[in-house]
Amino acid sequence: MASPSTPAQLRPRVSCVSAPGEWSKLAAEWPELAVNSAADAIFLSWPWLDTWMGVYGDGGRWLVLVARDAVDGKLLGVAPMMLDRGAGHVGRWMRRVILVGQKADTASEYLDWVMRRGHEEAVASVFCDYLLREEGRSWDLLRFETMCGDSPTLPLLEKAFAVHGRSLTITPATTSPYLTLPASWDGFLASRSGTFRTRWNKFHREHRIVMKEAGVNMAVAEGMQVIRDLNEKRWGDRRRSFLSDRYRRFHDEVSARMLAAGHLAMLFIEADGQIVAGRYDFAYAGKAWCFQGGWLPEWEKERAGKMMLTAMMRWCIEHGLSEYDFLGGEASYKSEWANSERQIVDIQAANPRSICGKLFEALKRLKQPRARKSGTADH
Repeated sequence: MASPSTPAQLRPRVSCVSAPGEWSKLAAEWPELAVNSAADAIFLSWPWLDTWMGVYGDGGRWLVLVARDAVDGKLLGVAPMMLDRGAGHVGRWMRRVILVGQKADTASEYLDWVMRRGHEEAVASVFCDYLLREEGRSWDLLRFETMCGDSPTLPLLEKAFAVHGRSLTITPATTSPYLTLPASWDGFLASRSGTFRTRWNKFHREHRIVMKEAGVNMAVAEGMQVIRDLNEKRWGDRRRSFLSDRYRRFHDEVSARMLAAGHLAMLFIEADGQIVAGRYDFAYAGKAWCFQGGWLPEWEKERAGKMMLTAMMRWCIEHGLSEYDFLGGEASYKSEWANSERQIVDIQAANPRSICGKLFEALKRLKQPRARKSGTADH
């Protein structure tokens, strides 16, 4: 929290956005803020968040805090949040502060407050003040999910809640494996095994392979339909993607917007005149973000999925990307490809003014032995 001796006029000005009209006014300033923050993830980009707000934004009351320089009005930070109710017999009675992108059937990761580098402490201070004072009677529990474990927001939240005698509970959620990409395709092939190179060459030798890219060789809408079909054929009744109308609507819209912004990476392998595999990923902030893929089951023996991912790696290298982030979740292929990983965490804190929040926090700690109290270990 800011020192009481700090002149109030020097602290950032904070306001609350709670309606679409005010939210849309941030569009012009958002990209510059994001690139100058530690939270520059595809899921915090304007095309993703703005589409999310349009499709899923009716899931709670908007609580988007905006911090600006008190002198020149420069945008210093945005905390995209919502107020909602939890789930279950106990949780449904809890009024929660959550992050935009958190409550939906489409995955959003690396969620965070977007704060300009060098201003994080001042911005986090006014955001926490607003939550604890102006909104102090409207929520019981702060529950932020899928944050990066090294986010600068975490220690600042810890500090703010500690002032009020409350701790921040940080729970490891998953890991996000990633692969650092070499500068050249030849370098990438040299880093793989001889068996890998043999299979890659054999696949291209035995089949007439043509690469297709949405926005280049086909319309994005067509590509999205192919991705849905491949995903359904690959997973059948076990699939978890593209099941709801909102999910399909969201990705139909966001894929078109990502193409327009130069962030879409949607590729397909056509073998012998038939599309056999595809990937729906993103290119943003100098790296690739793995999202969704699929292939025809009858091409399993040809390792069509692995061939598709290899082709995506080649596309990423040729487009100057330095990393392929597989995002969170356990899958054998991720550990096979990745050479490092990031920790993804969930955080929780009770509102010091809410009895319900404190009781719920105590109950959750009993059920989550892996959770740790802030300050007991390094992040």
